[in-house]
Order: sequence, then structure tokens, then C-alpha cells
Amino acid sequence: MHALGRERTWASLWLVLAVLAASTAASLFRLAALPALEAAGLRLLLSGLVLLPFGLAGLRGLGAKDTGPVLIASLALAVHFGSWVESLYLTSVASSVVLVSASPLFVLLWELLAKERVSRGQWLGAGLGLLGVAVISFADAHAAAGELTGDALALLGALAFSVYLRAGRRARQSLPVLSYAAPVYSLAGLLLLLLQPLVGPVLWPLSSSAWLMTALLVLGPTLVGHTGFNFALRALPASSVAMVALLEPLAAVLIAWPLLHTLPGASDLAGGVLTILGLMIFVVAGADTALSA
Repeated sequence: MHALGRERTWASLWLVLAVLAASTAASLFRLAALPALEAAGLRLLLSGLVLLPFGLAGLRGLGAKDTGPVLIASLALAVHFGSWVESLYLTSVASSVVLVSASPLFVLLWELLAKERVSRGQWLGAGLGLLGVAVISFADAHAAAGELTGDALALLGALAFSVYLRAGRRARQSLPVLSYAAPVYSLAGLLLLLLQPLVGPVLWPLSSSAWLMTALLVLGPTLVGHTGFNFALRALPASSVAMVALLEPLAAVLIAWPLLHTLPGASDLAGGVLTILGLMIFVVAGADTALSA
């Protein structure tokens, strides 16, 4: 097997491992049983501190033009994780992980605002995705109190993640990945921890179980998951990585089944299938548009 083939094989294996690792986040957050901002803040801050020694060299070249995108990315990431973790406590795991994965739909909004080209395929994918979101939200509006609020928070997390990606794309033009991730994770985590006392009590000291779940969140979804996605992008097309990453909600639901004893209802299943199918069409159409541009 030639070098390129070996690299793609390793990248594919890393990608599968990254999806599985990232899919454990929803269950681990619930099992940690910490206030939402505290749980998300600890995960991000500890992840940033772990990565900091490896990113210090690249941070020496941090210029004024990089500061803005890094700060925007940090704020967006804090909103993403803070709102998503809170949604996990208010709605089902299935609804939360599907809706927070809908960030590609907000890409359409940014493309329209930037007057960029939007293909028919992207419109079709966005339409199916929004229909799936509507099915989930309509069902949750008639379910237990708070589920619709949880859906809204998950969508806010998706919107914030799309902002994080756009800001990160600018910052990564001049910063190595670890030199970018270390300060962004650290700043986002610190912000969430500072905000927690303003919205509710801080749970401290942590139980041994909460520390274990937090450590697993750092090791699995952050270091293995995010690192795996970045590694895969070196050898595989971005559209392929995005497509495989969209399987994360399915894996998250399957992982939550034995750990949390939860299964999606009929509306979650139908809405989730529509949303993920729409996102896949959107990703493929976006890749075709980029190639023909």
C-alpha cells in the first residue's frame, strides 16, 4: 500500500474513532450530574490546559489580527456548550444531539448574508433539515414542560457552533491547530465557570463520579474526538469528514440507551431521520458547489 493510501486508511480509522468518542459526550454530561455551565466549563478549561504545552510555540506568533477571531471563537464555543449541555437536562438525548448537529443549516444563513452561491441541492437539504427540526419541536411542544425550551437551546448551540467554525476558519489561516484550540478552549471554559455563579449554585467539591465523568469528557470527546476530526481532514475531503460526523447523533442515542436507559420516541426518530438526511444532502451539495465554483 502506497503512502497516500496508508494515510487515508489511518485517517478513516481515526475518523470512526473520533465519531464514537464524540458520541459519548451527551451521556457523560448527564452522568456527571453537574450544573450545565460548570460541566461544560470544566471540560473546556481542562482540555485547554492539557493542550496548552503543545500549542505554546505557535502562540508566540499570535498577532493583533488573530486576537479578534480567537475571542469570537471562544465566546461562540462557550455559548455552544453552555446552551447544549443545558438542553440535555431539559429534553431527550435524541432531540438534543440531533438539533445541536444542525449547524450546517445556519451555514446557509451566513452564505445568504454574504451573497454567496447557494445550489438547489443545498436548498433541498436545508428544507428537509428544517422539516425534521419542525417535527421534533412540534412533538416536544406537546410533551413535558421544558422540552421545547431544551430544543431551542440545542438550536442556539447549533447557531453558536456555526459562528465558531467561521471564526476558527479565519484564525486557523495563521495559527496551528493546537495553538488555536488551547486558548479558545481555555477562554471559553473560564467564561462558563465565571458565569455559573450568576445563574445558579456551583457544585463543589466534586464527587469522585463527577471527576471521572469530567476526565472522560476531556479524554474522549475533546482530545480523541476533536483531534481525530482534525487528523482526518489532513487526508480526507472535508465533505467526507462532515458526512461521517453526521452519524454522531445516531451513535449518541445508541450509547445513551444502555447508560441512561433512554430510547427515542417516534417523533424523535422521524424528525431525526429527516434532519440528518437533509444535512447530508446539504453537505454533498455544498461540496459540489465548491468544486464547480
